[in-house]
Amino acid sequence: MQDSSGPSPDRRASRVVAALCVLGLLVTGLLMAGAMRTDRSTEKRLLATQTRQAATVLAAAVTDIEQTLTMGLEVQASVLTERRAAVFIDRFGRYVGEEKPFALASLWRTDEVDLKPVATVGAAAGSKQTAQPAHSLVRRALTADSAVVRRVVAGKQTRIAYALADPETGVVIYAERAIPANRRAPVDRDSAFADLNYAIYFGRRTRTSDLTTTNVALGSLPLAGTTSKTSVPFGQTVLTLVTQPRHHLGSKLNKEMPWYLLVSGLLMTGIAAAVTRQVLAARNRAESDTRTIRTLYERVDTLFGEQRDLSIRLQRALLPKNIPHIPGLEVAAEYAAGAKGIDIGGDWYSVIGIEDDGFAFVVGDVSGHGVDAVAEMARARFTVRAYLLDGNSPQVALKKCSRQFDVDTDGHLVTVIAGVGNTRTGEITVANAGHPAPLIVHSDRRHEFVDTNVGPPLGAGAAKYEPTTFTLPSASTLLCFTDGLIERRGENLDVGLNRLATAANSSGSPPSANLELFISGLLDTMRDDEASDDIALLAVKRVPL
Repeated sequence: MQDSSGPSPDRRASRVVAALCVLGLLVTGLLMAGAMRTDRSTEKRLLATQTRQAATVLAAAVTDIEQTLTMGLEVQASVLTERRAAVFIDRFGRYVGEEKPFALASLWRTDEVDLKPVATVGAAAGSKQTAQPAHSLVRRALTADSAVVRRVVAGKQTRIAYALADPETGVVIYAERAIPANRRAPVDRDSAFADLNYAIYFGRRTRTSDLTTTNVALGSLPLAGTTSKTSVPFGQTVLTLVTQPRHHLGSKLNKEMPWYLLVSGLLMTGIAAAVTRQVLAARNRAESDTRTIRTLYERVDTLFGEQRDLSIRLQRALLPKNIPHIPGLEVAAEYAAGAKGIDIGGDWYSVIGIEDDGFAFVVGDVSGHGVDAVAEMARARFTVRAYLLDGNSPQVALKKCSRQFDVDTDGHLVTVIAGVGNTRTGEITVANAGHPAPLIVHSDRRHEFVDTNVGPPLGAGAAKYEPTTFTLPSASTLLCFTDGLIERRGENLDVGLNRLATAANSSGSPPSANLELFISGLLDTMRDDEASDDIALLAVKRVPL
């Protein structure tokens, strides 16, 4: 006979165990969903970061093309009119042909009567088809303030046509660059594209007809799934870069964490169910079994906390590169390209807040200019920044980085000054990998260079770095810089350091001064118009909280 007072103990135990299993599966599902959401968010951030690096490489390639046209105009401006055709053919012929930047190039000149070509270099195939577009593009270039770019069809070949004019002389350089039939481009070989599928479109639309280059089969376009999109200035238009990860970009642990949580959740749910049945079957063990269940749930909470901590650290490694607001500090920075027409190099700076009253900063310099230097700079910047955000001391961060760079393989040396500090106490610890020592400018305009322990640059082999700790007084400014600020050809380095100290004293940084105006004036005073090296300048001023 069934007991009318309620369900039997076995039925009550089954209900409790069933409810516990549902709860365990629910918690496991929530943890898995959170881990997957974090992994997707991290993948999007990593993809966005790599897309920005790839866009920098693409921008460098565009700059190389524009510089070639600009140099051609500068040469034409310096020669006599009757020699322009010969000089153009001689100088521009090296850039035209197979495996060279341009398939066709021509020199045009306008006067009050007519606009006509003066000289042409390269195969004339397709020239009849592109004669009218060329004439139209050249005429547009005479009224444009930058290069005019458009797509043209030359026979069965699609090309990108450029026209750049000097309105004062009426001279225009017109060039056509072939789009490869297989839609592959030299940027494929750059490490910034190693982990990406990409498609580059002419203009802002991503239509198949506007495609210039890609590294996937045309049938796979448009790229789907997780993608990132950015634009790169291209004359008076843009190139649109769409990317897709070739594989998982984040850590293996982050990718597999949902499955670890699933196995752990199922295992702990089963254990909890078994323990609960024992608790209900043996009331005399209720207290002991309750503690066991509490321990199991604490383990679940611990796993959730560890996953949350991993997510926070990954997000810190991908903080925006804009200078953050750090209470207790005023921060300003500037970057100046060295040689005329070069807007990319290997110098960089970064400053980040750490916890409530901490901060970290990095200033570095990769030897050389161009795409390779920028790629190394991006790798060094994100690597050092990630190690500092991960809680490493400056000397440990540089030691770890020294294992990842090799001048024999990469062809570059990297100098770095890295530091961490406390806004409340003003205490700062720095480590130096072959970099110029920072300068402290006091509120009374006294100055002193920090006597750092200088280790070898990154790329010279694994090394150990010794820290230097000092205190930055209130209202004083710490100035970190790259060697382009102080070096002059044929001049002793001490002369440049003394010149910097004198300039800092004359433009000063008293408590009420604007820090941005201070470093701007310092850069104007120190910069040499003939210098070819880039300059990165970071100023950190301690202000009362």
